[in-house]
Amino acid sequence: MVCTTNVREHAAIYVLATLSNLLLSVPEYLGVQQAIASYVPVDPGTRQLVSSYGVSRGLALDFLWTFAIFQAVLTVIMFGLTQVPRLSRGWRVPYIFSGMVISGFVGYWLGAKFLRSLSWVSLLQNNGVDSSGVYADLFFFGLGATVCYVSMILVLRRSYDKLLEARMPTLAALTHDYSANRGLIFHNAKKLDP
Repeated sequence: MVCTTNVREHAAIYVLATLSNLLLSVPEYLGVQQAIASYVPVDPGTRQLVSSYGVSRGLALDFLWTFAIFQAVLTVIMFGLTQVPRLSRGWRVPYIFSGMVISGFVGYWLGAKFLRSLSWVSLLQNNGVDSSGVYADLFFFGLGATVCYVSMILVLRRSYDKLLEARMPTLAALTHDYSANRGLIFHNAKKLDP
């Protein structure tokens, strides 16, 4: 059946999105932990969890809460993406739209998380706390999150291509031949160019 064609790709999309979120959560966690250790004021929700459960448990609960929200929204969107191929007709536009929603949501979430971590670095520096370690971690883990995000988009594209090939083999063959010939024409034109 067509729906089982992309199970591996859909699982990879989910894992890559989760991994990119986790990678950007590390510098944010370290920034908040350093802010609490330096007695820098934190947001009310985190402050309440830390005062109720202690620093390590409170930060862990705050981290798990934001992680659970991300996973819940991602699961709902991914469920929508996995159900689109069940449509007998007109599946292409909803699948493309679902892919754009997933990449938009994950990209927005990662951008917001990066800016939040950057604001923790700024807050620490403004209060005279050395935040160079958190700043370096932010860019190191941010690079890893970016690689995961771009890989997720590439897997989304591969998933669409596999579905297209399974549903419409003649159109997929024409598209593949066109892109292969376009590269051949471009390559031959470079050889003829003096």
